[in-house]
Amino acid sequence: MNSSNLNHKSDRAKRPDPTQNSEAIDKLIANLDSIVLENTFAEQTLTTSTNSALDLNYVPHKGLYITEIDDRFFLLDYAVAGLDPKPIPLEASTLDQPPQPKVAKIDLQGDRSSDRGWFAGKQGILIGFVVGTLLSWGAIEILTPQTTTRETAPVAEVSPPTAPTQTVTTTEVTDTDIDRVLNASGTVAAYERIPVMSQASGLQITDVLVERGDYVEEGQVLARLNNRVLNAEKTQAQGAVNQARARLAELQAGSRSEEIARAESRVANARSTVTQAQSDLELAQKRVERNTYLQAEGAIGRDRLDEILNQERVARSDLAGANANLEEARQELAQLRAGSRPETIAQAEAELVQARGRLEAIEAQLADTTIDAPKAGIIASREAKVGQITANSEMLFTIIQNGRLELQLQVPETSIGKIQPGQQVLVTSNSNSDLQLTGKVRQIDPDIDENSRQATVRVDLPTGTNLRPGMFLQAAVSTDTNKGQAVPTEALLPQSGNRAIAFVLQPDNTVQAQTVTTGAILPEQRVEIVEGLQQGDRIVLEGAAYLKDGDRVTVVKN
Repeated sequence: MNSSNLNHKSDRAKRPDPTQNSEAIDKLIANLDSIVLENTFAEQTLTTSTNSALDLNYVPHKGLYITEIDDRFFLLDYAVAGLDPKPIPLEASTLDQPPQPKVAKIDLQGDRSSDRGWFAGKQGILIGFVVGTLLSWGAIEILTPQTTTRETAPVAEVSPPTAPTQTVTTTEVTDTDIDRVLNASGTVAAYERIPVMSQASGLQITDVLVERGDYVEEGQVLARLNNRVLNAEKTQAQGAVNQARARLAELQAGSRSEEIARAESRVANARSTVTQAQSDLELAQKRVERNTYLQAEGAIGRDRLDEILNQERVARSDLAGANANLEEARQELAQLRAGSRPETIAQAEAELVQARGRLEAIEAQLADTTIDAPKAGIIASREAKVGQITANSEMLFTIIQNGRLELQLQVPETSIGKIQPGQQVLVTSNSNSDLQLTGKVRQIDPDIDENSRQATVRVDLPTGTNLRPGMFLQAAVSTDTNKGQAVPTEALLPQSGNRAIAFVLQPDNTVQAQTVTTGAILPEQRVEIVEGLQQGDRIVLEGAAYLKDGDRVTVVKN
């Protein structure tokens, strides 16, 4: 109990009129120095089990005192000097068996021990008598000022304590633009997922060069296949191409001068042979003529004539052969001088194209042994493993093109009309409070799911985030903007539902607790006020948590 909470009356307590009391009253007057009624305004309830002594700045004179604490009466024993009194409640149970005060570590010699003995034996009688007197006359009548020869020491008046004011800051309620939002949720997905498969079938994977989550450029090698057999076939096809190309070049270039000279020489030799054959034939013909005349004259026999006739036939045959050789030599020379025929050149060209086609086919198969990224992006899945045999229908990788992601929101069909392409979308996550980014509505699917009655709204997400396909996110789509009232969230004391308490500053610097209805949560830690405040109201900003209705405050600048 604080000393400032005791208000000691300065009036001196007077004894009752001895002519109107019994002998017991006279004994009470002879032993009690004073009886003072104190009105106490206690901050805490003092119970009968309290062991701490009263903390008083005022030390009363020796005697017994009656005090009122929280509408109850207690007896304080100051009869023994130096004794720290304990409050004794004045109740029926106490009066029946009054407790004996315990005095510890006090020198009770001389008159003090006699006083204590008297009080220990007479305490019950005194308390009973005092209580009876109070019940008869009332506490105020006992302390009515009367003439007496004994006075009590004056007690200083203590002024009622003044409650300290709470220091607060305020803010003014103003109109602001409030965006109306539609809350939805959805799943992160790849804007375009590109499958990567092997074009070569039946080849073994020898190297895998990327992992999931890697960013790859267009054309970057992802994996390699075994290509030794194809490399050998390529070498063979390259040789065939080279041979066909040389043949065509030879035909297109024509005969060399040396070949033409040799052909001309062959023509000349053939001509000489023809001349010699003609000469031999002419000689054989003359011999036939002479031997025919001789045989007719009987100069030679028929056998000799037949032999000469045979020589003439041989000479004629040699001449025909010489003419044929001459003609062949002439044609060869003419052909060498004219070059290759167009048909021969065309055939050589066709052979070269065929060889080249075979080479290109093998080169294409070799190119398929290297798995490249068709587009730049993020590796979303990796199914390829070293040692695996490829198949044309087997997917080895998937790539999120350019790492571009979208949020596929599920929106009820009744709210589709509030969303248009290009609207801003605030994206958050319940599992990650730090995730907050802004997207944009790109497309609204034309079809509505027949079971859920929801449509898919596709929202473009910014690149360079840690988002992954399959994540579940929340989104707030701005639908329109209206005028409304908003205050900082720290100025409100939340209640149940969408209710809160705001303390409105009054002209006399007191505050009035006002119940308000809140609306949408706004950026910059503000909240919409739907009902309860007016534009221009000043409400407590800092310090609202320590106030109650009617408190006086001291306003300082923010």
